Amino acid sequence: MFVLDLNLRLAHLIQPHLNDISLALVATCLVVYGDKVNGYLKKLVASWVFIARVVAFILMCTFGYGLLTLWSQPLVYWGITRVDFVYRPALVFACFCFLGVLAERKRHL
Repeated sequence: MFVLDLNLRLAHLIQPHLNDISLALVATCLVVYGDKVNGYLKKLVASWVFIARVVAFILMCTFGYGLLTLWSQPLVYWGITRVDFVYRPALVFACFCFLGVLAERKRHL
């Protein structure tokens, strides 16, 4: 009974912070996989002149990652809110653990 009560308290505690939690999940994914995106862009613009490559990188960082964050955060938030209230703390914990494992496998830790 203690564990269930603690879980419900935790679910109530994280409820007002779900927007921030979903943003943190998206940002963590971008950090873990940003090198793949940058590598693809690097191959794509390798033959361009220096100024064009710099502009492409700036546009990718500002608009590419920015738009990706803005558009995917509401989807992650929506996904979290579709999970039953009592399972949300476990889901959030599992997602961050999964991202931690992915970061470790990519040698980010």
